[in-house]
Amino acid sequence: MGTGGLLVDVKAEAAKLLKDGRSLAQVRLELESKGFSTDDVAAAISDASQRSIDNRTVEERHNSRLLASREVLDRIGYGAATPQFVNILFWLSQQSHPLILPIIGLLNGLKTLLSVIWSSIMQEYSKLHRISKNTIAATGVLFGFMFLFMAFGLLLRGTVGLIIFSASFLIGIIGVVAYGDLYQKFVRDTIRKERMGGFLRSIGTWGVLITAITLLLSGYLIDLFPMAGTPWSFELFGNAYDVTVYGYLLAFEITAFAFILAGYVSSQVTDKREPQKYGFWQFIRENHQIMKHKMAVFADRHVMLLLLATIVSGFLQIIITAYSGIAIYQIFENYPWPFFTLAIVYSIAIIAAFTGPFFTQMIHRSTGLAPTLVFGSLLMAVLPLVLVYNPNIAAITAALCVYVIGGAIIGFAQGLLAQKILPEESRQAYFQAQSFVIIIPYIILIPLMAWSTMWLSLETLFLIVAAGMIVVVMPIYFILVAISQRLKL
Repeated sequence: MGTGGLLVDVKAEAAKLLKDGRSLAQVRLELESKGFSTDDVAAAISDASQRSIDNRTVEERHNSRLLASREVLDRIGYGAATPQFVNILFWLSQQSHPLILPIIGLLNGLKTLLSVIWSSIMQEYSKLHRISKNTIAATGVLFGFMFLFMAFGLLLRGTVGLIIFSASFLIGIIGVVAYGDLYQKFVRDTIRKERMGGFLRSIGTWGVLITAITLLLSGYLIDLFPMAGTPWSFELFGNAYDVTVYGYLLAFEITAFAFILAGYVSSQVTDKREPQKYGFWQFIRENHQIMKHKMAVFADRHVMLLLLATIVSGFLQIIITAYSGIAIYQIFENYPWPFFTLAIVYSIAIIAAFTGPFFTQMIHRSTGLAPTLVFGSLLMAVLPLVLVYNPNIAAITAALCVYVIGGAIIGFAQGLLAQKILPEESRQAYFQAQSFVIIIPYIILIPLMAWSTMWLSLETLFLIVAAGMIVVVMPIYFILVAISQRLKL
């Protein structure tokens, strides 16, 4: 049979598999395993996907438009109040407080810890209990309102402002975790990828640009109307009014209303999933017993080494997340437009993060697992070293880019390493139980890190981070890769 006949066959196979509910990735793997060429498979999937889009029902088109709108609002929300801006603004609003740096460290550490635990619980619970779209929408609204309260805390300043901001910051975790994890599952259950519109399917690309543009707008507004506030007069219906405008309030309000509107849009998506009920507290009791059983995976010393590397690298990343933005702002604060300059730097890093998977796959194919882990660790150590030894705008921009790429490489390589060390069943138990095992070390390390900022400079902390990645994390990965190769696991 000629090439044309083979292409007809592969197109028919692709259409049949998609109709059976297979994902695009599953279709690609199955067709390639049957001996069809990569180019023919790609052409067949493209053709079948286009036919699938053309044949969408009115309901699917309606849901696709709503979900695309929701994704745009999400990207606007995340861009207008990026975590680095939140930390910097909180620090600026409470600079006179002697414990502001320890408090920022504590809040960021607790945010990470609670996010990991709550995300793990909700992912497992959603397998037994179908979370309604209205609940998902409500978490988005909650998340949005927490940004309004955080902005109010920044405005009040003082002890009252600190308490309001901190409480809102932590309560928002409930919203963002449920809003993110549950929403992604809701989308997968509601509309298959090949039935989505073109914009929604390519939101990963468009979303990066939307976030970067919104971040630039946020930085511009914060500089245009500084922390002290800018008096502004206007007339309305013949009456003169005087108000004080704060750029950070505008940025936080953009974020708040974007997430609130996104929550509302989510509630309008047609949801025809069958109800599935399971008591939450019943799940907690049962899951507690299941987790105790899964903890047995950590009896293996190789697994404990992998866990140690995960804990240390995760903790070092908390330090960078909490304090790198503040350190970079201190370098740029004498620039004419410091926040806008920061926004440019972080926008470039956001775009670089989009290239992370490409670099990860390329490096792994070219070098293997051990060099990939070493390279990722070294890339992550560049940012803290630059902040100490070469703090200029060009070096910081490049360091931020390689830091996010290094993080993507480490995450990917950790998954591959776990596959080599653990069989599938044990691997699942490891990832599910890991969220709870890290509680005790983080409860010790996070306050220690926060307390250390009272007598260590940020430069010293960054040197500790770099040393930790190079002297602790990297050798552990070397040992684990060597073990997996020796045992041929």
